[in-house]
Amino acid sequence: MHESPDCRPGNYTPFDPRTKIVGVAFFVVAVALLTENILLLFSVVFMLCLLVISGVSGTRIGKRYAIALPFILLASVSMYLTSGQDRAMGMFLRISASVLALVLLSVTTAFHDLLNGLQRLRVPGLVVNMLMFTYRYIFVLTEEMGRMNVARRARGYRGGGSLLNRHIMGTISNTAGMLLVRAYERGLRVHDSLTARGYDGRIRTLSRQNLQARDAAFCGSLVFMGLFLISAELGMLA
Repeated sequence: MHESPDCRPGNYTPFDPRTKIVGVAFFVVAVALLTENILLLFSVVFMLCLLVISGVSGTRIGKRYAIALPFILLASVSMYLTSGQDRAMGMFLRISASVLALVLLSVTTAFHDLLNGLQRLRVPGLVVNMLMFTYRYIFVLTEEMGRMNVARRARGYRGGGSLLNRHIMGTISNTAGMLLVRAYERGLRVHDSLTARGYDGRIRTLSRQNLQARDAAFCGSLVFMGLFLISAELGMLA
């Protein structure tokens, strides 16, 4: 399987993926239930602290966050125009905390380990396999598109021009159709190769991970923080 380009060695990388999935999922749900801006700000600071402790490069984390930033700003501006500044700030902090939690999961967990963790958590095999093949085919289709671009340039094609141009639209249509055909043919070859290697729908990795105290501590810290934030939101700590 294609190695995840986002995952790099860090302090949380050896942890059992099941504990990371459960902890991050619980934390994200807890943050989604918050309405107080001070608690949302606290959740963002907490997640930033975990990211710093993870030992992952700040540049890499920033790039992952920057992908979601336009959508965060769009949602925040929309909330500002309809509900005011406080609600907009709450929306910004809420989504930011959730995105940072998912960034923490993605940069410290290889994709195949993530799938293996979902499988061991008894997530339906159909869902796990759909995630695996969707992720894998992103790279397959990108490679096919790259080869098609090289072939077009070798035949003298030069890009540019308006989409209203009949020749340009014809080229785009032909490219989309050929990409669909090639993807189907590649899919048949991939299926045959998987069957020949004994693929039975289960995700297998070389790592054999068992739950340890560090895994329970990491998951427990996220669950505890989620419960703390919800309790503070409900006024149970007053």
